[in-house]
Amino acid sequence: MNNYLIDERTANPLLAAAFVNPVEISRARTILYMELSLQCIEAELHLFREKFEQSLRTNVPLADNVIRYFLDRRGKQLRPIMTLLSAKMLRGEVSASTINGAVAVELLHNASLMHDDVIDASDERRGKETINRVWDNHVAVLMGDFFLAKCLSCSSDTGSLEIIRALTRMTMALTEGELSQMSNARSHMLSEEAYFSVIEGKTASLFAACLQIGALSVNASADEVAQMGEIGKKFGLIFQIRDDIFDYFPTNDSVGKPTGHDILEGKVTLPLLYALQHGPADESQRMRDVLFSSSALSNDDALSLVEFARQVGGIEYAQACMKKISFDVKQQLSCFPANECRAALMSLVDYIIDRKG
Repeated sequence: MNNYLIDERTANPLLAAAFVNPVEISRARTILYMELSLQCIEAELHLFREKFEQSLRTNVPLADNVIRYFLDRRGKQLRPIMTLLSAKMLRGEVSASTINGAVAVELLHNASLMHDDVIDASDERRGKETINRVWDNHVAVLMGDFFLAKCLSCSSDTGSLEIIRALTRMTMALTEGELSQMSNARSHMLSEEAYFSVIEGKTASLFAACLQIGALSVNASADEVAQMGEIGKKFGLIFQIRDDIFDYFPTNDSVGKPTGHDILEGKVTLPLLYALQHGPADESQRMRDVLFSSSALSNDDALSLVEFARQVGGIEYAQACMKKISFDVKQQLSCFPANECRAALMSLVDYIIDRKG
């Protein structure tokens, strides 16, 4: 047995828990390297978290209760992390505008999640009951509006009209992406072009804005801002493809949705798209007939479509797409001077691909 592996497992609990499975060891290493990489913005993350919690203060008892519940279940905060890394990679430091911009994107992201949970009638997110489940839809919608209002306040605190414009463009793209996805589901639009157009709007636009806002907050050049936007867009594409792959495997608490959940909602994502276009003709047609039946899809129907996508190679195709895009991201990042924050962004690519939720 490899003595180095034994020492590494002993030193790192993440690896110790995963040592029986090589895939889990690889994933644990990625998480560990990501955590080490983020040490380059440790002080900045502390400032962000202080400002974020400060921005949510209110004198309304009901809102305070919801906010406390929200803070207990908040996610990984990838988007503000990307904003901080972008600024510090480019100029070696962050500004007050960077912190306010990072808070604004995180507030907007969470506002959209609260509204999404109402639209999707979701009972669970990140292994905990949603706000609409614990309280009701009215409270969830109003709290989403509250977070959005706070986002606008923080964006104005950046003192940058360009940052406000970036947030505005992103909000429009996010909304249009969600509407396009709904339209595609209703019109049975099945193409990779339509799929990537949707995820560029509903997910990649936010990631692009995160890196652009970081660049804008430290007075980066127009070329640097544009480059960071392109890199951020690709981060978002990888993130959404990975998120879509989760739908084809048994649920876990960090994802918070059962197998086939997207399909039941009429969302045909990349693995199933590939299978429908490249599977055996008879079987593909049968699956299309199931998908577009006049009656609502059953859980068994969804599981049949999931299994079809897996058998035809849809998962492997989606993973290959992620790896190609991740290679492009790293190539683009390598054009910037080497420093700890550039290395952290590169590690973040691997983390997004290897994450479990």
